[in-house]
Amino acid sequence: MFGSGLKRQVSELETRLAEHAATRQALDRSLSIVELGPDGTVLAANDNFCATMGTRQTEIIGQNHASLCDPAYTASPTYQQFWSDLRAGKFFQGRFRRRHRSGRAVWLEATYNPVADPRSGHITRVIKFATDITERVEEAARAAALIAAIERSMAVIEFSPDGTVLRANDNFLQTMGYSAGEVIGKHHRLFCPTDIAGSSEYENFWRDLRAGHHFSGQFCPLKGNDFIRMNFEFETHVPASLH
Repeated sequence: MFGSGLKRQVSELETRLAEHAATRQALDRSLSIVELGPDGTVLAANDNFCATMGTRQTEIIGQNHASLCDPAYTASPTYQQFWSDLRAGKFFQGRFRRRHRSGRAVWLEATYNPVADPRSGHITRVIKFATDITERVEEAARAAALIAAIERSMAVIEFSPDGTVLRANDNFLQTMGYSAGEVIGKHHRLFCPTDIAGSSEYENFWRDLRAGHHFSGQFCPLKGNDFIRMNFEFETHVPASLH
């Protein structure tokens, strides 16, 4: 009885070890993984991590985590506190700026996971799982720069699908002679002559916008009691989750 029970336990442990090994292999294929000592020393790094950072395992193992960061950051109290918190067992998740071997910036979506000794409770290592999001961050930065350029040079106004004004930039307000408080929350028809705002064409215009149609051309919105001819582009924004 004792022998068969022991064999069963050994078999179960072997199965669990095989499952853990398979899980680790799956993570290795899809994530960048690095293991760090409590002092920041690199203990191990998988191929994905080395490729992301532009290094080899023989070059990075034994180096300190600080070598992967900008010197100004590693010299800061924030970085010292970061490692103090990790050694205390605090988990971190977020977007981190790191330094490629070439010196360029690498952005990682990562988790830092302290691992404690089951007997003493002391942190023995920190496992980091990361995904390279550099291209996504740089694309977002380019888009933000483009939007900033548009805001500086063009009149921009945003509406909800029913035509309610959500936001208007300074260029639009100056061009139209309104303050933000006079237009935010009001309907687009505020800028239209009464005969147009009450027409079926106007209703169809907003129906088509809600359907995702794009409009461009010259429109003559009201500015006070006068008309002003402006070139307009009406773009419909569809949330990414609905594409």
